[in-house]
Amino acid sequence: MEQLIHMYGEYIFHLAYLYVKDSQTAEEITQDVFYTYHVKQQQFRGEASVKTYLTRIVINKSHDELRRMKRRQILQTILPFTKTAISAERQVLSKVRKESLKETVWQLPIHYREVIVLYYYEDFTVHEMVQVLQLSENTIRTRLRRARKLLKDQLSVEMEGLIHE
Repeated sequence: MEQLIHMYGEYIFHLAYLYVKDSQTAEEITQDVFYTYHVKQQQFRGEASVKTYLTRIVINKSHDELRRMKRRQILQTILPFTKTAISAERQVLSKVRKESLKETVWQLPIHYREVIVLYYYEDFTVHEMVQVLQLSENTIRTRLRRARKLLKDQLSVEMEGLIHE
């Protein structure tokens, strides 16, 4: 188990962080992934590499966490006593983040973000993504194409905004 943590720990943390955008949550997901693997390693049939299997676990855990985060967000908007004012510091940080390509990728819907992250950041091939995401090759290629178009459109809008300011 220590060898797996040494080999894939940083990769799993990085991948989880790209999904949830929070280092503490990504650390929790990373720990949960290794725990899940340890508990269920007898279920691993060896049809794919261990990295692919761990990647699938990371994606599932990240999706679960994103759903939890979304539910918390909805509850906060429903509850009348929540703090709604955004601090000036947060506004500045938000603007700085929006200027980066990474932030633009993070703003994509999750099904587009995951193919971009796996393809460009983690160097997965389309065939490897078929195994990890359990989608057809055509679906992955379509999502990649649409995600690229969304990124191009969003970056064009941001560039126009900077020119006009």
